[in-house]
Amino acid sequence: MQCIGLYINRQKEAAKKVARDLIAWLQEQGKKVYLLQGQARDLELPGQSLHKDAFARQIELAIVLGGDGTLLAAARYLSPAGVPIMGINMGRLGFLTTAEPANITSALTQVLVGEYWLDDRLMLEGSVFRGDKKVYSYLALNEVVVTKGAFARLIHLQIFINGEYYATYPGDGLIVATPTGSTAYSLSAGGPILNPQLQNIIITPICPHTLSARSLVIPEEERVEIIVQADHNKIMMNCDGQQGFPLEVGDKITVSRAPFRAKLLRLSGQSFYQILRTRFQEGKFSGAEEERDWGLGFDKGGEGM
Repeated sequence: MQCIGLYINRQKEAAKKVARDLIAWLQEQGKKVYLLQGQARDLELPGQSLHKDAFARQIELAIVLGGDGTLLAAARYLSPAGVPIMGINMGRLGFLTTAEPANITSALTQVLVGEYWLDDRLMLEGSVFRGDKKVYSYLALNEVVVTKGAFARLIHLQIFINGEYYATYPGDGLIVATPTGSTAYSLSAGGPILNPQLQNIIITPICPHTLSARSLVIPEEERVEIIVQADHNKIMMNCDGQQGFPLEVGDKITVSRAPFRAKLLRLSGQSFYQILRTRFQEGKFSGAEEERDWGLGFDKGGEGM
């Protein structure tokens, strides 16, 4: 593992500060470090800049400096190229990240000597068909959501699974989630938590106006089709809460597994249940960014940044 890429949340000044120390430390270990062009400009390191296509091809590991949202964006970008992803939590919850800034040295030392696992995470592809034409398609690591607008009346969503009619949900919308996304929006809507090793798809209605609607777990091989019915066009599809597309009445949305997986790095000794316990049950949230101590675990006489 000689070529390492940094993927930075450019809106977080703390992430840029961490990145500068991290680059110096990796170079001391004899590693080549690359950045995307815009991020290299932010750090005034033009010699380490790569175009986004070359970046995905050349790096052997991506270190993501940000929160879960930054990691989701990195996964959609880098997973088609099969790049392993290691997240450093610079946000709040950090459920998908591998380490905190305070233990970054020990975490990276483990990684560089091969003491880690790669979790293959199911990804989804959501597509919109208008008539016979595909008008939109995007990837998701957490979920694909069809939802009404903020002030719109409820919508009716016809659900088909592998072409077979399943149900019609009147309500605010529908979440189609991966096991990775089972601890995100789907959980807030009453859906089950799935261990990511299960590789299933979860269908969870949002505020259904019925007494019988429940989440449904289906095999990853099956395809979900959603037909939009409403008396208004204030309807959206979004992927991972980051990429949206306006829908029209009669649109068909298909959600199926993507042809590749996200490779999320996990340190030896870390487990899904440990993360679930510490992040949710024990309430160990990272807290607001402005309240956190961004001292790093680099060997600098205990001074941090």
